[in-house]
Amino acid sequence: MTLEISELSTTTFNTTRAADTICDDLKRKVGWPHRYVAARLAIARSLSLKVSPPLLTEEERDDVARPLRGMQLFGEGIDPAAWLSLIVQRSGDRAMNRRAFRDLVSAHWKRGAELLKKDWEHAEGDMAGFVARLAELANFPGDFETPTGKPTRSAAPIVSGAVHLSVGEAGRDNRTGERVTFALNGAGGSPHMAIMGGVGSGKTRTAVHMLKELRHFGNVPLLAFDFKGDLTDGLSTAYTAGVLSPPDNSVPLDVLHVGSREDNAIRKAAARIRDSIASVKSRKLSGIQSDALREAITTTLRTGATGRAATLSDVTSALGTEYEERGRRQDELTATLNELTQFDLFMPDGSPGDFFSRSWVIRLPQDSSEEMRRLIINLTLNALDGWLNAQPDAPTDDQGIRALRHVTLLDEAHVILRTRLPALANLVRMSRSKGGVVMLVSQSPDDFEAADDGYLDNMGLTLAFNTQAKAGPTRRIFGDGHALTGLNVGEALCRIRSEAKTRRVVAWEP
Repeated sequence: MTLEISELSTTTFNTTRAADTICDDLKRKVGWPHRYVAARLAIARSLSLKVSPPLLTEEERDDVARPLRGMQLFGEGIDPAAWLSLIVQRSGDRAMNRRAFRDLVSAHWKRGAELLKKDWEHAEGDMAGFVARLAELANFPGDFETPTGKPTRSAAPIVSGAVHLSVGEAGRDNRTGERVTFALNGAGGSPHMAIMGGVGSGKTRTAVHMLKELRHFGNVPLLAFDFKGDLTDGLSTAYTAGVLSPPDNSVPLDVLHVGSREDNAIRKAAARIRDSIASVKSRKLSGIQSDALREAITTTLRTGATGRAATLSDVTSALGTEYEERGRRQDELTATLNELTQFDLFMPDGSPGDFFSRSWVIRLPQDSSEEMRRLIINLTLNALDGWLNAQPDAPTDDQGIRALRHVTLLDEAHVILRTRLPALANLVRMSRSKGGVVMLVSQSPDDFEAADDGYLDNMGLTLAFNTQAKAGPTRRIFGDGHALTGLNVGEALCRIRSEAKTRRVVAWEP
């Protein structure tokens, strides 16, 4: 049977003993007279996240705190109806029964208590900072009416306020034991992160942990490229992300989008797209190939396609025509494009603004060709660069803390670093002022040395686990006297740009 509002007042609710202890401690610190105030705030804090919390495990069910009656927890009058509506709406289950609702309340209560504990810690026990943090979370982004009366998505950044991330699950200094955090959007710093390490070192584990912690601060969109399949479950759940596996699932993004029909804008866009396609092959294009490809893309962008948005197949056709007009035979470039465009890797169903306003995990398994993986990454990052760096600067508060607009995770970054893709370099160098965050996960400092684009100079956090790396790059990043080969399991060298020193941190414990 479905749940009735009248049942809430007599139903009892509880959560784990650990979560109740957090709420009780917060109640004592803040000075609330009643236990239910902290419990309500915890549930509301959990509801600020779009994804439903995990239900309590059997072990947690066996160790629950003393219950609260619905009349205490949800109040009287119209309040219970509001709580019921919010919780049911978040779950998506319109036919929820009493037991399912109780389980969901317990889960929200637990998750919310854990989030409030982090909020209090990030505010460093300052009541004003704690309240400001909660007020920021209540300022949800939404749609607004244009002068034409049609709704459009707000271009305002999604997350504001200070964001401090623990450097790994343990996140402590190996020597002093003190907590090590990274001020992601602090004044004068860089939000970008580079995490390096050998196979099994925990670099991906640490990256996922930090991104999941970032999600607690608000609904900032994420774009993640997953090569091994170990990112998808955790990030897709935490960010309510769409999961794409091209060519099985086309990426719903208009990668040939041009914001202006002016000739200069089209020519600039054509050059960027040309560079993205040219970087697919390890061999550099000849001058004639490069010029022909740029002209083919320019023609496609100018004329478009009859009755529909232009696609990569249209570029392939235009390149064939360009070759014919030049009296040039088909070559490796045309063969590569013909091969790649036999799949619908992209479908122009959404503009870059539409696509990057929500979260996505793009899976790039090893059974697809290296050229295909590169093309997907290159064109997606090119579209992101064109969109994000065209946005107005993200606002800063009176302490210089900049709001966040978008996060990009590139796993196995060495695959793209060696292609010298201009779009990635632009995102790292320029997107900070727009509210962009880039996290690069790779195997070794050597990967960045080979890229020769100064990526690490623009990183706010550089973290390196045990790996075989040349002494030169390691010394240039972390200074003299540091080596990666002697690190224990879970340990990493950590350099936070604003601190200008190298720490040895315990990021995670086996």
